Amino acid sequence: MGIFRPDGVLYSLMTKFTNLVLLSLCWLICSLPVVTIGASATALHAVCFRMHDDDDAHIARKFFGYFRSNFRHATLVWLPLMIVGGMLLWSNYLYFFGMPQSSDILRVILMIASAVYLICMTYVFACVARYENTPFQSIKNAVFIGLRYIVRTLIMAAITLTILFAVMWNYTTMLLGLIFVPAFLCYINCSFIKRIFVELEEKSNNMNTAPNS
Repeated sequence: MGIFRPDGVLYSLMTKFTNLVLLSLCWLICSLPVVTIGASATALHAVCFRMHDDDDAHIARKFFGYFRSNFRHATLVWLPLMIVGGMLLWSNYLYFFGMPQSSDILRVILMIASAVYLICMTYVFACVARYENTPFQSIKNAVFIGLRYIVRTLIMAAITLTILFAVMWNYTTMLLGLIFVPAFLCYINCSFIKRIFVELEEKSNNMNTAPNS
């Protein structure tokens, strides 16, 4: 039957599924040292971008190639974000659970800071994967893009939270989530992020080629 042919729909879907599982495992292994999460996340986004271009060959080889080539830049981006994330996590715990009488103003500031941090984390490693910038510029661009395209950012956040709540159902779903979710979720988000990047690049090109008035 046609669906079982190498160029058929079923074969294509099974190839995509297998590659995403393999990609999740690569991400998980390379993220175990914690300090390498930035390089691992960057490689994950880079490969997902390639998969959206229908480039599904040699997934593991591509992942480790991007992991090595972006290691320094991605790590310089990740380390300050890791520290800030830890501080925000601890502060949220204190203000919402350990200090119930804390100031409402401080709570609001903390919630805003946490929201900006999550927006940054949604885009920053995609920015590192696609563009050459300083670590500070990558972080700044991630926040700018997330706020400029806030509707799509919120859609990605809703998808992410839905999937995370689903996999937190029990220990079995959590284990399966470690195997399946990272690459599948990144692949879904990259479908949004890539369109945003293309729009920004087209606008930039139009501005650069516009005639002088």
